[in-house]
Amino acid sequence: MTSLDFEVSANSDVTLGLSSVNQEKRDMYEIGLYWNEGCYHTVRVETPNILSGYGFYDRFWITFRNKTIAVGRHGDSTPFMAATYPTLMEINYVGVFTGYGSEGYWKFHSFC
Repeated sequence: MTSLDFEVSANSDVTLGLSSVNQEKRDMYEIGLYWNEGCYHTVRVETPNILSGYGFYDRFWITFRNKTIAVGRHGDSTPFMAATYPTLMEINYVGVFTGYGSEGYWKFHSFC
């Protein structure tokens, strides 16, 4: 798998875990999309109002190829978040969750 295309409806704290195995483990990539802010260990990008809120679906894409993970909005070819690694593990599984009392509804359009 080298990319995915999805929609999410949530108020805040949307997280995806990308992993080579079907279990939560330390060696995975986490991508956080927050309504007020976004931050993770490798890359921190301020993303105010990135989510429209519960009842509205926001569509995003993620690519993971050429040692780079990139995240962007559907319809935009330029990512708003990207990180490059010396080696990029193979991505075979995606886990999703929301945090801090936010409900999330997900639609996945493609896993390529």
